[in-house]
Amino acid sequence: MKAVRYLVEQCQTEGIKYMFGVQGGHISPLFNEVLDSQITTIMSRHEQGASLEATGYAWATGVAQMCVGTVGPGAVNLISGLHPAYQNSQPVLAIVANNKASVFGKMATQDASGWGPRTISQLDMSKSVTKWSTLVFNAEVLPEALRRAFRIMYSGRPGPVLLDICFDAFFPEVSDNILPPYKYRPMCRIRGDPEYINKAAKLLVNAQRPAILAGGGVQISQATPELLELSEILSIPVATTMMGKSCFPEDHTLAMGVTGAFGHDIPARILRKGQTDVLLALGTVFHDKSTYGWVESFGGDMLIQVDIDPAEIGKNYPVDVGIVGDIKLVLRDLVDCVKNLLLTMPPNERNHLENMKRERVERLLALKNETKYYSELPMFSDAVPIKPQRVMKELRDFLEKDAIVFTDCGNNMVWVERYFQTYFPRTFIVDGAHTSMGASIPMSIGAKLGFPDRQVVAVLGNGGFHMLCKEVVTASSYSIPVVWIILDDNALGMIAHVVCKFGYGIWEPDRYVASGPGLYDMDFVKFAEACHVYGQRVEKPGEIKDALKNAFDSGKPAIIDVVIDPDEIPPGSITKFKKVIDSHPGLLERKMKRSQFPQKAVGQK
Repeated sequence: MKAVRYLVEQCQTEGIKYMFGVQGGHISPLFNEVLDSQITTIMSRHEQGASLEATGYAWATGVAQMCVGTVGPGAVNLISGLHPAYQNSQPVLAIVANNKASVFGKMATQDASGWGPRTISQLDMSKSVTKWSTLVFNAEVLPEALRRAFRIMYSGRPGPVLLDICFDAFFPEVSDNILPPYKYRPMCRIRGDPEYINKAAKLLVNAQRPAILAGGGVQISQATPELLELSEILSIPVATTMMGKSCFPEDHTLAMGVTGAFGHDIPARILRKGQTDVLLALGTVFHDKSTYGWVESFGGDMLIQVDIDPAEIGKNYPVDVGIVGDIKLVLRDLVDCVKNLLLTMPPNERNHLENMKRERVERLLALKNETKYYSELPMFSDAVPIKPQRVMKELRDFLEKDAIVFTDCGNNMVWVERYFQTYFPRTFIVDGAHTSMGASIPMSIGAKLGFPDRQVVAVLGNGGFHMLCKEVVTASSYSIPVVWIILDDNALGMIAHVVCKFGYGIWEPDRYVASGPGLYDMDFVKFAEACHVYGQRVEKPGEIKDALKNAFDSGKPAIIDVVIDPDEIPPGSITKFKKVIDSHPGLLERKMKRSQFPQKAVGQK
């Protein structure tokens, strides 16, 4: 069969159902071949959107999809959307076309070989945002390159891969057979060292005040059942990172919420040396936001760290027990070890443990009551402009428990992180590592294709919406009913607060430039109409529920423009810039200065 046919059929065996991309001359052989396959083509409005749509599908389902771009500008655009998949460990197969190998370096149209003066190398550009990328010069090596791509993409910590295929490599015949995945890549998980798992079990059983910090690795490993079982056996409170949010039910008695500068108050009190004696950290990189800026006191007196990537063990905090392995299997073995230790525990020690377990639960419940865990007063506010906390409450009350909610970069991310409660794994998705503005628009499209029968919502800011709003047309064209909720503060919210109002803690506050509020914004409802999707503007809290119902009942993609209070500042930002606030009386209460638009930029001195 032709090499391009082999590519399509082998991808089908790997569960690829969608090819996201933009048609172009050199990638056209692949589009032409997919037409006679079971793979559905989704023509994105920009190749960056295609990468992010494939990322969203993988993030929600754990299964990679394919995104493609033609030589030169198409490939460059596609590569620009691979950063979130790379930094957040999501499997994506990216395929780009190149010129014929015989014309490399001759300055053919869109020369992307990197072989001569003024030519770019799209392959080199891809290397910093993929686990592996390679140039396929001829058809003979394409089958092995494709198998290796899947092997690397799924092995260990997942991530995107890229094949840069020369135009003339698509057509020759290849003799390789189509193989099932288990024939050429490992399908098993990696167990942790039994000796170290036993050490960890003993530390947790004997701990006075243990705690668990669950990161994104728990989501990727699908380890929620094992995490829940371990937590309940020993009554260990569980906090998540932002990337781990939804891997542990946040309505559970033992849930502490999200740790970090913009998370909940309880982890800030408990995940400290002197407060937690043994911390079990699962699949987390100890991000600066999760650890309040890598403060030395974060964590616990002793640290057990589990990760699939050995390079993460002890990277940011010294460990007492470091375990390399798949989170699900490590937790399964850890649970079994703990159970065996409990079976052989003397009665007096068991009674002591039960007393400690009750104390842990009572302490946590008292803190939840004190900090108004998911019941802070602004969530019930009837104020106009609308408080974003109230939007989160209305959204949670309306959506089904298994709805998949995306959020974006900036204040909107913070509002969802702290005020939207989650119950099931992979129901909260955010590009927390790369924080790409607007990424939630195409990513939510991919997720909806992965789970067509579940509600999929993306919460983002007006600034982020501008970045990739063209992908709304992609959803419209293929009738993919995602609902986008714009928290419209008529500003670049977090920048307006942190950089301008608070001066970043570096320069004088109240200096507003290129951030708003007062941006010269689009009419989002008219934009929705132009894209043939449902649109509604909401200005009062009582209108939110009806707007959500109207959006979902429409059966179309939908945009809900919710006008929120631009001067409502997340608690985390207030805490971070407390010194600035204290040294400038009245700053916090003072409303931000509004920019006046339109402005005349042409002909000004």
